[in-house]
Amino acid sequence: MSSRHNKGGQGSNKVSALPRYSQNLGILGIDGQRKLLSCKIIVAGLGGLGGHVLDISARLGIGTIAGIDHDVFDETNLNRQLLSDEPSVGQPKALVAAAHARAINSHINFIPIKEKLENVNEKLFKGAHLVFDCLDNPSSRILLQNIATRNNLPLVHGAIGGWYGQVAVVWPGNNVINTIYGSMSKGVENKLGNPSFTPPVAAGIMVSEGVKVLLGKNVGANLFIFFDLLEDEFNLLKF
Repeated sequence: MSSRHNKGGQGSNKVSALPRYSQNLGILGIDGQRKLLSCKIIVAGLGGLGGHVLDISARLGIGTIAGIDHDVFDETNLNRQLLSDEPSVGQPKALVAAAHARAINSHINFIPIKEKLENVNEKLFKGAHLVFDCLDNPSSRILLQNIATRNNLPLVHGAIGGWYGQVAVVWPGNNVINTIYGSMSKGVENKLGNPSFTPPVAAGIMVSEGVKVLLGKNVGANLFIFFDLLEDEFNLLKF
């Protein structure tokens, strides 16, 4: 089956009642599952964070997922990136992600975009419901925030470095990404690196916050979450 073939988005009772979604229904309900099947999200960056965000979203049954990444996997990715394995080294992340999504859930539509963010046609964002920022440099993050604002889309930002991670829910018009990164040219991960355990923690929080947005459980509330896995600290700021 082609990764572009769309069985998701129909939100039918038949699809919602499939055994694959039975463990979702306790918190989502049939209506919530149908809602997710009708949603379209954008995952910008398919590396350490983005691979986990894609995996979790596909298992949840989010109907259409567009994944953006121009890069290829290399050996340094093997320690933490869910989508990378030894055979994938040298392969485009977007195409590996498409195969991964297809293997997990043939009922969703995954759209691989093998382009730099600045070269992506903004029409991709039309009809979307949410954007996930899984990028790894401040300038691209700010660009993505601007695109989300222009298209009136909420954005879930995530970043990791060493033991630490942060997640923000940013509604259109709030330029918190500029506030976080300012004139920075690189993130702290360039100094601290990233172990295998930090990305799934951040990605899990990102998707759980994203699901709240998609289901209308968070409408207009900007959040910033910081966690420190070394000291077991978790801080939440609403702004």
